[in-house]
Amino acid sequence: MKNRQTIVCTICCREKDRADKLLPAIRRYKSERIKAVAGLAREADLNFAILSGKYGLIDADEPIPYYDKLMGEGDLGEIIATNIAFLEKNEVGKVIFLCPDPAIDPHVQPYLRSIQASARGTGCKLEIFFLPPFPKFLEISGKTNI
Repeated sequence: MKNRQTIVCTICCREKDRADKLLPAIRRYKSERIKAVAGLAREADLNFAILSGKYGLIDADEPIPYYDKLMGEGDLGEIIATNIAFLEKNEVGKVIFLCPDPAIDPHVQPYLRSIQASARGTGCKLEIFFLPPFPKFLEISGKTNI
């Protein structure tokens, strides 16, 4: 069986750079959480993706325009299909998903449902961490990456 990659992922945010031109997602979103999760992925030498309310799972370097869209229950069918396509195209076997606690921010619920359904749909393993607190490390394949 082919070795499949592990990715680290978090959800998008409301605060965005409003520039008219396309910007990489990592630069479009203005969030300390996104920067911190990207840093964890970098330290663990893993690819980083962002779950967008409009575009579904996207690579952090994917150029995107400005938008203002919160994922809702009515978006789930299309978003799940987009997420599954992303996971399959990128041969993802495991998603480490870090997001705000839905008990604190109920807007997180559709994002959680979409990543859970997408993981089930592709057979990906899924680990979910609610923030805060940030995990001090990510454990990958028996190794601890600090």
